[in-house]
Amino acid sequence: MINTNPLYISDKGGSITCFKGGSGRIFQSCSKNRCVYSSDLHSAKTYLDNLELIKNLPPVKRLVPPIQRKTTLKWSSNGELSAVDMARILDRLAHPELTTCDLACNIDDK
Repeated sequence: MINTNPLYISDKGGSITCFKGGSGRIFQSCSKNRCVYSSDLHSAKTYLDNLELIKNLPPVKRLVPPIQRKTTLKWSSNGELSAVDMARILDRLAHPELTTCDLACNIDDK
């Protein structure tokens, strides 16, 4: 079982944890969701101090997908519409509300 109790917790909330393995010890310095590994405690403390000096990065902006979906049709090399796009078009043509429209005013033919 790996011991995950920190050896040191700084006043800014960062921590140093020691992991023991077959090849020796390794120290993990973590602060603000960033971690650095080192082979000795002195380096681990230096890394922790540096991590705590780094200011938080601005939050990552989520890419919002466009409201309108892509409307590009795919054509084959022989000029035919792809089977998927043809099926989508035929499916939409089957809905009368998508193929008819109401005019805003009545135009009398004279």
